Amino acid sequence: MRKFYFLCTAMLLMFATSVKADRILFQENYETGGIPSTWTYAAEAGKNNGATIAGDSEGHYFSVYGGSANGRSANCFWGEGIYGEDKSAITEYSVHVEFQFQAFGNDTKKGQHNGNLAIFSDEKCALTNGAKSGTYGPYCVLSNNCLFDIAQNSVDAATNPGASDTDITHWFLYNDTTNAITPAAGTWYELNLTVNTTTREVTWSMADFDNTFSKQGSFTLPEDANAYATGLYLMLARYQSVVNVDNIKVTIPGEFANTPVIALTGLKDSERTYTISFMEGETLHLTGTDGSQKTIGYYDTGEVLGQYVYTTTTSGTISAYTTVGTKTSDTATMDVNCTPIVLPTPTYAIVSAAAGYEKVYQFTVDNSGVEMQPEIFMDFSFKSENGTDDFVLSNQNNGAKVTVPSKGTLTVTTKAIGYNSSTTSLMNDQSYEITQDIDLQHLTAADLTAKGFVAMDPLDSETTSGESNWTGRQRLYYQIENGGTDDEGKPTYDKYLVWGPSTVGGEPIQRYQYLQSNLNEETAHSLFAPLYLWYGTTGVDPSITKYFEEDGVTPKVDHLGHTGGTTNVKMYEGIGLLFSGNLGDGGDFYTSSTASYAAIAVNYVTLGVDGLTSNDMILVSKITDYGTTSAHPQFPLGTDPAEAKNQYLASNLGDNKEIISSGLETFQLYRVQDAITRVQVLSPGTSGIKDIVAGQVISDHNAPIYNLNGVQVNAKSLKPGVYVKQGKKFIVR
Repeated sequence: MRKFYFLCTAMLLMFATSVKADRILFQENYETGGIPSTWTYAAEAGKNNGATIAGDSEGHYFSVYGGSANGRSANCFWGEGIYGEDKSAITEYSVHVEFQFQAFGNDTKKGQHNGNLAIFSDEKCALTNGAKSGTYGPYCVLSNNCLFDIAQNSVDAATNPGASDTDITHWFLYNDTTNAITPAAGTWYELNLTVNTTTREVTWSMADFDNTFSKQGSFTLPEDANAYATGLYLMLARYQSVVNVDNIKVTIPGEFANTPVIALTGLKDSERTYTISFMEGETLHLTGTDGSQKTIGYYDTGEVLGQYVYTTTTSGTISAYTTVGTKTSDTATMDVNCTPIVLPTPTYAIVSAAAGYEKVYQFTVDNSGVEMQPEIFMDFSFKSENGTDDFVLSNQNNGAKVTVPSKGTLTVTTKAIGYNSSTTSLMNDQSYEITQDIDLQHLTAADLTAKGFVAMDPLDSETTSGESNWTGRQRLYYQIENGGTDDEGKPTYDKYLVWGPSTVGGEPIQRYQYLQSNLNEETAHSLFAPLYLWYGTTGVDPSITKYFEEDGVTPKVDHLGHTGGTTNVKMYEGIGLLFSGNLGDGGDFYTSSTASYAAIAVNYVTLGVDGLTSNDMILVSKITDYGTTSAHPQFPLGTDPAEAKNQYLASNLGDNKEIISSGLETFQLYRVQDAITRVQVLSPGTSGIKDIVAGQVISDHNAPIYNLNGVQVNAKSLKPGVYVKQGKKFIVR
């Protein structure tokens, strides 16, 4: 339990003549394992968001973090089943939740600062991403089945002058602008609800653990609302918001002995510490691993009431039960192994490589099977064959990337406080050479025209919307030292925009497209050979194919003569390869003569390289997020801007490197905002000639595709599922 009880409160309760333990219908305290199956969280790939079990000196808790995503929600759904087959027999119950707004969102755009915490009674969580019928708002506005609601900046400024679009500090209780509070970041709060299912009255209280804030109230549920709480809803405002939850409990009053909860909460070499939790009014009966027995009252547990801490260095079994009056609970047991735990060795992947022996390895340690799931660090020691490239790195975080410059041995040690370290080594003894170099960035207008590309209107806008982001965000630039220094004495630089709005000194981006109606199996392989462009409907949401296929296979033709079926290939001169994300020639495919389908239908397209083996690697250089990961070379003081620009244009601008560890694998390009600047193939050996072993599988993107029953299927109309190609499984989602 996260709450520290105040001494005065504890003393008053100790003198109570009769205390009865409530019966627990549902409980989560996050001390006994990973994320419970009751939780659902809508994460967004690439946005550094998600959910985890976190911890501090007082124990573990559920943590959900929004990262760089727009508003994202999470919900814990325990359902009506906890109330039994005849829920009408329960006329009163209570809900307890402890929560913390560790960090609030930092974006003030209208409709996006919609943090929310609610207790609901719907059949399932009514909201998935904070919106219902396209409207953002607190749960209590969008559903009658709401027992508690606190929402950030939930009332629009137009109807509430006191809550401007930039007012992100006020949270409204039940969307009542006269009932606003300002929760403190990092402060833990407890919420208590008591619901009388007969009178339909909900009584609630919210208070912080420092006894500096409290709020309470009551209301009567509407007649058409469900009176039995079924879950907890969270909405995280954008960006970087973090909400933590602990000790969810649904109880009914009465004399009941609940089974205690035993959780491992401390570990150091051969020592194990367990916390045994039980309810107020109960007496705990404990048998330790050495067979000793002890009886503990609720007020005998120490600073945190109801949590008894047991430490042992003896392997065996802990058993515990509670009593209340004449009632006795079931017995909880926990097997204890005090043998020191050896940490697992890391797995690794090559995430970048260059000609020769140089590689970048990324090391990851899976701690999910390690008791207490400790934070693991790594030490690295490289011994080079040439004796000049040796290095040591200490206390690197899990997921560390390590550049190995030459042939030699890299030794890796995993470590965590209280655990035994493990050591492993890998030999960096395979050299590679570049056998293919497809430089998409430096194809000229003449090159593109010869391939059949058609010029489009150039991008020359300051607007940050759609493709205009490529110029509007002004991220394609180089820098020249200006002679100044910053507060730390480091040189400062002037920015020289290259590709960007002409109104601020940049150059428009010349765009070219290759109409999808010209893309067929032959041109998909030959356009940038040996790079293969996937041209069919693989990667397209199957539910959308009805808009551009007559029968699931044959493309429709609109009233303008345009064909549907895939997405246009685009090239930005001086940047590289893009995909529009729109279906049909020119991106204006019509489903009829009057209605257009303008929504983006293809988020990712798939590419591969022909003629490779599993021993080859593919190095893909990308620019992502409208230029965020483009190279920004820095030049010394006095450099001629014209010369710097020439060097900039001659360099590879794709600073986002992705390594494909097998030449048989494919890779993906995200729509509109990302560009591939270069594709290189690295092959083993130094002879300059690629050796292909007889019988070795060679990448063939025309190879037939089979389902798991061995039946060949149409590669152009794959439904979601698992398929086999060239003996390798892949998934269509």
